[in-house]
Amino acid sequence: MLIKQFRGVDFINREKEIDFFLSYFKQKPERVLWVYGPKSSGKTTLIEYIIEEILAKNSEYYIRYINFRGILVYSYDTFLDAILEEKDEEETQTELNRNYNLFNVFKLEAKTLKKIKKRKKNLFNYLLEEFQKTGKKNIFIIDEIQTLQDIYINGERELLNEFLNFCVRLTKETHLSHVVISTSNTIFQNQIYNTAKMKATSDFKLVDHLGYKDIEEWLLSKDLGFTKEDIKLIYDYLGGSVAYIKKLIDFRNMYPSLKEQLEEMAEIAKNEILFERNKNLTDKEYNIFLEIAKNIVDKGYYILDEKDELKRKEIYKVIERFCEVEILFFDPIKNITKANSRIYVKAFEKLLK
Repeated sequence: MLIKQFRGVDFINREKEIDFFLSYFKQKPERVLWVYGPKSSGKTTLIEYIIEEILAKNSEYYIRYINFRGILVYSYDTFLDAILEEKDEEETQTELNRNYNLFNVFKLEAKTLKKIKKRKKNLFNYLLEEFQKTGKKNIFIIDEIQTLQDIYINGERELLNEFLNFCVRLTKETHLSHVVISTSNTIFQNQIYNTAKMKATSDFKLVDHLGYKDIEEWLLSKDLGFTKEDIKLIYDYLGGSVAYIKKLIDFRNMYPSLKEQLEEMAEIAKNEILFERNKNLTDKEYNIFLEIAKNIVDKGYYILDEKDELKRKEIYKVIERFCEVEILFFDPIKNITKANSRIYVKAFEKLLK
């Protein structure tokens, strides 16, 4: 197992995923690649590692990476502000053409930017022209694309549909660029997956939590004083979520014992669910959730196979709500629902007692 350093923290055993992406980028662009996975499984970190540590060091690639996480996008104009920037007169053409920088907006001349903002020049035609001019292998990566939902252009056309149509043009129609889209909202992705046009023009890659052997080897290598029995206990509560385990390590000195710390984390997860119940759920909806939770505790997953249409819609509504708050994880490819991380399974066990 390989443990690397990325931005000063451990980057653990993602060689298979890295090999997949590098192999994928060597092929002719044909389809949009959707990257999905549970909360804090490392999707964004993996993508940014591949960009910064591998692709950006290779001059044959031209990369544009837009991460909408934490960016306030509530209109077409704020969307334009997020991805476009006026070219600085002092910037050289070499600087503008470099294959990647951390703040990867598209830079353009003031008069062109003005035309786009006034709707006198089509944004997506302009972007298509930009990719045509690079003379390199183009890769366009978008993180948290669900941010664009419910935004309209001129009050008429849906921005998300226009954007996805543009992605299809870049890949299937013109083969100009690879397009990678990452989202933490798998219910949103399921809606996309079940759209005939996108299903036919998309590939999907799951980035999941790490397995037990990876977690065991990583924690033993850190020399933190954990025994193998400690690691089994940690994995039982937190699974392969590196984010949760790092949080446990950071605060472990504040607790009398490892078990007490893990129990508190499970109690916090349980209270998240109860908060959601009190805020949004009817008793009927909460009972549906408990039935889903029981299946996940017993079998590891839940499959929605209800034949009655009305009941199926009621169940799906509950799944959708708990996926939105990242307590449940819906896999649109396998059509199964799981806990977003192992700590929620422990929370389900507490609720079902």
